[in-house]
Amino acid sequence: MMNIMHNNLENLSRSNSIKSKTIKFYGPPGTGKTNTLVQEILTKHLAEGILPQDIAFISFTNKAVNTAIDRVLKTFPQYSMKDFQRFKTLHKYCKKYFTQEVFDPQRCMIDFALESKIIKSSDSRLDDDSFVYKDWSLHIYDKARNMMQPVEEVYRNETYKRESLHLLLRKIDAYNAYKTEGDTKYMDFTDMIERSIDEVNFPPLEVLILDEAQDFTPLQWSVVYKMAQNANKVYLAGDDDQAIYRWNGSDHRYFTKYFPGEKRVLSQTRRFGKEIYKFSQVIRKSIIDSEEKEYLPNPDIKDSVKAYRSFFDIDFDDYKGSWYLLGRISATVNELRMMAKNKGLYFMDNKGNKSFTNNKWKAIKTWKRLCNKEKINKEEAQNFYKYTRYLAKELYRKKEFWDEQDKFNEYSFEDLKAWCGLTIKDELVGQEWFHVLKRNITPTEVTYINILLEKYGEDQLSKEPNMIIDTVHSVKGGEADNVLVYFKADYASQYQNKTVQEKMDEKRVVYVAVTRAKCSLHLLSSDHKYNYPIGEDYFKYLQEKQNEQ
Repeated sequence: MMNIMHNNLENLSRSNSIKSKTIKFYGPPGTGKTNTLVQEILTKHLAEGILPQDIAFISFTNKAVNTAIDRVLKTFPQYSMKDFQRFKTLHKYCKKYFTQEVFDPQRCMIDFALESKIIKSSDSRLDDDSFVYKDWSLHIYDKARNMMQPVEEVYRNETYKRESLHLLLRKIDAYNAYKTEGDTKYMDFTDMIERSIDEVNFPPLEVLILDEAQDFTPLQWSVVYKMAQNANKVYLAGDDDQAIYRWNGSDHRYFTKYFPGEKRVLSQTRRFGKEIYKFSQVIRKSIIDSEEKEYLPNPDIKDSVKAYRSFFDIDFDDYKGSWYLLGRISATVNELRMMAKNKGLYFMDNKGNKSFTNNKWKAIKTWKRLCNKEKINKEEAQNFYKYTRYLAKELYRKKEFWDEQDKFNEYSFEDLKAWCGLTIKDELVGQEWFHVLKRNITPTEVTYINILLEKYGEDQLSKEPNMIIDTVHSVKGGEADNVLVYFKADYASQYQNKTVQEKMDEKRVVYVAVTRAKCSLHLLSSDHKYNYPIGEDYFKYLQEKQNEQ
C-alpha cells in the first residue's frame, strides 16, 4: 500500500501547493462548524456557478452529510439528491469504486465468530436480532491498520490487554481467511480505504470539504491528501479538543499540524453562557496539547453548573426542555437508565429506543381500543397475543395461525373470542391493562409503565421522550437544554491508571460531554473505586468563580 502521508509528515506540513488552497476552520463547541461549511462555503461556491457534481463533502457520519444536503437543497431547489453523489462519508465515497461485496459488521462478524468457534451457536445473545459481535483483538487489528503501524506495536502500546498477542495474531489470520477464502470474497471498510490509496484515481474537484477533521485516522488522511491534490480549493473543519476517537486510531494532529492551511477560528458559541463556558475551560486547560483558540460564551444565555452526590437529589421537573443523561461507558449508561426508571422518568437512547418496549405499549393501547368497542387489525391482534395468557390454545399465538388470516381482517373483542381463541372474560372489559396483559411483562415493568401513565399521560407517551440516556460518544455533535454527566468508570477507563496521553483523551471526552449543555449542567460524581475525579474540576471552577467576585 502506498503510504502518502505517514512517512513524510514534516514535508507535507510545509507543502505550499496544499497550503495555498486550504482553509482550516477551528470550531469550538456550538460555534457552527457545519453551518459555516454549508451556509458560507458551499452556498458561496454554488452561487458562483460551480456544480454540485464538482464538489466533494466528506464527513464522519451519515447524519452530518444528510444535514448538509438538506440545507443546500433549501437554498438551491433546482438541484436534487442525485446531484450530490460526492456528499458522503469517506467509506461510502471509496466504496463506489469497487464492486466486491462489503463485509457486513453485524451479519458477517457473527458468521465469522461461529465459523471460527469463538462463540457457540447456543449463545443466547444470538436470539437478539440487534446483537453485534465485537472482538477486542480484531479491533486492535483495525486500529493498527488505520494508524498505519505494525499490529504488534499497537498491541504493546495498549495499556489494557484483554487477550494475548498469540491469540490476536491467530484471530487476524482466521479473519483474513474468512474474507478471502470462502465462496464470497469480502472487503471490509478499512480494505476500501487501503485499496483506494493504491488503486483509485480520484477525479478532479473544484471544492473538497472535510467536516469533523479531528476524527480521521492517518490511513483516512492519506485518502484525503490524495483527493486534495486534485482539488482547486480545500476546506477542513474540526476541533482538536473534541477528538475523542483516538482509541479507534484517529489522530487530531493531522488536522492541526500535518495538513497545512490558513487557520480560522470560529470565535462565538451560540450554545451556552458564561458558567458552562467557565467550567468547560477548567477541563480544556488540562489538555496540554490543545491548539490555541479563543472563543466567547453566549451573553444572552443564563446557565448554571451544579454538582451532586446522588442521582435522586436532582429535581428534573425544575428544568424545562430537553435532557441528555450521559455515561462514559455502557455499564454506567445502564446504571443511569435503571436510576431513571426508579425515579419514574420517560426516556430513550440516541437511536430512538424508548424506556419501555414499543410493542408492549402497542398492546396496552390495543386493549384500550378493544374496551372502547373499536376494531383492531391483524398486526395489532398478533402483537396483543404476545402479552396475554388468556388464550384457549398456544396455537393462536403462533405465526402459522396468523399467516392463514386475511391481512385486511379487522377484529372486535367479540371477534377475537369467537374466532381467534381469546378467553378474556367479559367482566374484565374496561379494567386496567395489567389485568389482561400478564405475559412477557414483569411486575417491575407494570409498576414503571403505570407511573409513567400517571405522570405523563397516554398522549405524551405516544410521542418521543425529551430525555436521551446514552454514552458521551453517541451524542457527539448534539446538544440538549440540560445535561447530566455521570463520572463512574470501570478498570479500563479508570483515570488514575492512565498515562499522560490517556488522561488527556479522558479530558477530551469530559469536555465533549459538558459542552453538550445549553442551559444547565449537572455533574454526578461517584465514590466507586473507578471514576473520573470531576470533584477536582468543580472545585477549581468554584475557586475561579470566587476569585472573580
